[in-house]
Amino acid sequence: MSHHSCILFLTLSLLGFTLPAHTLTYAKEPGAQIYQPTPVPDRIMLTWKQDPAHTQSVTWRTDTSVTKCYGEIAVAEAGPDFAKTARQFKAETSQLKTDLGDCHFHAITFTDLKPDTLYAYRVGADDTWSEWMQFRTLSDQDDPITFIYFGDAQNQIKSLWSRVIRQAVLTAPEARFLLHAGDLVNRGNKDEEWGNGIIREAGLTGC
Repeated sequence: MSHHSCILFLTLSLLGFTLPAHTLTYAKEPGAQIYQPTPVPDRIMLTWKQDPAHTQSVTWRTDTSVTKCYGEIAVAEAGPDFAKTARQFKAETSQLKTDLGDCHFHAITFTDLKPDTLYAYRVGADDTWSEWMQFRTLSDQDDPITFIYFGDAQNQIKSLWSRVIRQAVLTAPEARFLLHAGDLVNRGNKDEEWGNGIIREAGLTGC
């Protein structure tokens, strides 16, 4: 990973990003959107904290009724039979307090993966699983990669930042991941802003 082709998108406007949440309700204040957790996994974020050629990490959110969560992973195939060979990992679960109430935050690191291999994975428990998603591990050789770099999203997240995300992906369709440098939201203690922000980006990671 010593040679990176970095597609750099810097915006002077303060923007942001989101993917549709499973439950969207409206507060008493006119126009205020509140993203409430449910038993169905949402805010699913794929990233890494170890060697990305052999591991991948994923985090997600549920309501507090879900106390045990899992992740399943298998080498991806064209048909549906890959699910029969999936390995299961138990997630670490912690409680997260926000201005909208409590929820559960789950985290897993998939290990012993093969380099430069396409994997399918899902997260959940019982009958509340996410869809199967996929990613390709990085090569263990010194191969060039392309990724997209963002910074300072912060404001007008849902209404404007989506344009930046779409144009970035159209410009660099082979990007392996998206990297955000900071100031993802304007107020870190406002769950609604995270609902607008984290989730849109999550839908485009793990290419």
